[in-house]
Amino acid sequence: MSTGGHALGYDATPALSVPLRFFVTAPLFGLAAGLMLLVAPDLLQSRWTPGALALTHLITVGFMLMVIVGALFQILPVVCGAEIPGARPLATLLHPLLVSGTVTLVAGLYAMQPPWLILATALLSLAFALFLAFAVAGLWRTRGRSDSQRDLRAALLGLAIAIGLGVTLALILARGLPIPLLTTLDLHVGWALLGGLGVLVAATSWIVVPMFHITPPYPLLLSRYWTSACLGALVVWSLATIGESSLASTVSSVTLFAMLTLAGTFALATLRLQSRTRRRNPDASFGTFRFGMLCLLAGILVTALIPFVTIASLPVIAGVLLLHGGFTSVIQAMLYKIVPFLCWLHLTQAGIKAPNMRLLMPESRVRGQLRSHTVAVVALLLASITGHDLVTRAAGVTIIVSFAWLFSNQLYTLRTARQARRHNRPLRNPGATHSAT
Repeated sequence: MSTGGHALGYDATPALSVPLRFFVTAPLFGLAAGLMLLVAPDLLQSRWTPGALALTHLITVGFMLMVIVGALFQILPVVCGAEIPGARPLATLLHPLLVSGTVTLVAGLYAMQPPWLILATALLSLAFALFLAFAVAGLWRTRGRSDSQRDLRAALLGLAIAIGLGVTLALILARGLPIPLLTTLDLHVGWALLGGLGVLVAATSWIVVPMFHITPPYPLLLSRYWTSACLGALVVWSLATIGESSLASTVSSVTLFAMLTLAGTFALATLRLQSRTRRRNPDASFGTFRFGMLCLLAGILVTALIPFVTIASLPVIAGVLLLHGGFTSVIQAMLYKIVPFLCWLHLTQAGIKAPNMRLLMPESRVRGQLRSHTVAVVALLLASITGHDLVTRAAGVTIIVSFAWLFSNQLYTLRTARQARRHNRPLRNPGATHSAT
């Protein structure tokens, strides 16, 4: 199979257990975020309280980074031809490091306990350093020049910078390093959202959107230069943010506006492509991906308003739209394509007549869960706007339901694939064909 003129190397795909251990674990951290809101509804009153920071990192590190690491184990060899050396033992080592590092980070932030923060820093730094070293070792041997290959390399750089800044923040809090806290925090958020998550979503979308949503390819100008423009703007913005002169402040504001414009351009281009899909009846995953792009656009607009509008809840609203409405929606939509496809692919490669992907993950289950996720986003927005404890607790319940349902659906896919492997024949469904989709 190929897309955009670039062949995908499915023969290089790692063992199924390598990415799936990260995918299956990730929803549990989202579920924990819902529990935290249910128990402590005051967490949404400010984005800078210890509890709010803990809640944010349950989603960004526990859910998003966990999925990202699992996805990169799959994407790097298949898209870039960069086979990660010793992928299975490396995943076996990284997974407990990420899980324990996330748990200690959240505990350390919530209680503001320096020993926990230092331990979390050590665990997460070791995990990402190991992954980055092995990923670079694989990339070093490849010479791929597709847009996705180039941008995946850039995403790894962006994630490395964001995590490095996060480690610095943890050490500022734990050890009182003489480094400006708020400046480092701004840099960490900018690089994490645009340089890491943003570039990674774009690099994946160059392939995933045309392939799974049956759309035309992205405009060449966008896919070729968007990431370079983002990284260039991030570098200029970072240098200006560190500076203390009035000129530096002006440059920082201008480049921030440029970054928001670039992010909005990508979201608008994706929505335009989706409007040109050749699918007669777009599925729930398609709709949630679109919902994610709309939330990203709304979050960008709200972020642009923050310097000009004195509403205390505006930063929290922007965070909900960008993180839970935008990136979490997109990641969940991708999971519903990636997990069934990987199960189908591994069964097929094992010589088993694999069930259709819609048997591995029925549309009714996907649609129900993604609707619950949409309800959770709306509930979170209402909680951020009203600040009412009862509304916040209700939002926590909807988040628990949504992530528990996502966890259950992934287990369903794995059970169905295991049943097909055990019987070495497709499941009964007279109306189904035995193709991937």
